[in-house]
Amino acid sequence: MASNLNDVNDEEMLSLIERFGEPHRLHFSANFLRFECDLVKLSREKGRLHDVTCFIRQKDNRYVVIQKHQYARTGIYRAPSGGRHFGESIEEAAHREMYEETGLTIRLVHLVLDVSLDVVCNDEVIPWRSFVFLAEPTGGDMKPIDVREIFDVSVMTRDQLLTDVDRLMQESGWGGFAYRAFLTREFFKQLDILYI
Repeated sequence: MASNLNDVNDEEMLSLIERFGEPHRLHFSANFLRFECDLVKLSREKGRLHDVTCFIRQKDNRYVVIQKHQYARTGIYRAPSGGRHFGESIEEAAHREMYEETGLTIRLVHLVLDVSLDVVCNDEVIPWRSFVFLAEPTGGDMKPIDVREIFDVSVMTRDQLLTDVDRLMQESGWGGFAYRAFLTREFFKQLDILYI
């Protein structure tokens, strides 16, 4: 386990690569709104500057997506994500977070992206990191377990995520959504390159 929750030590990263493939590494920068920066700073106070994101692909090639209360009924959905707890591995965090947010148990298929993000606030730039997996459901019932955080769970096609949802994210003005739109586009680009 890494001593810094924003980092993965060499041993854990090597283990992830051996099991789930070499991720494509990217960098992105986004101007976050004040309330978004406050949320990132609160996360930092808890020792976390990362997320584990899973695009959970169903057999019909649709993807499991979530909607949080802050943007309920906006039409914006995104891949579920969350952070690891102290002492958890990235893999353990992925399984726990996906269950809490979607009600599904999953199998991790491939580590697709390792993305470094500059969260640009008025007073500072905060480094963030996302580990992005392709996953498949293995069981459970699709419904949020953590209902305080998750408003809705649904499924969408790749085209829906790359057109309607991408547009809504870009129009929102939220830095976090600009980042999630970028992450989604890059995820699907890599799937095409990897033929998976």
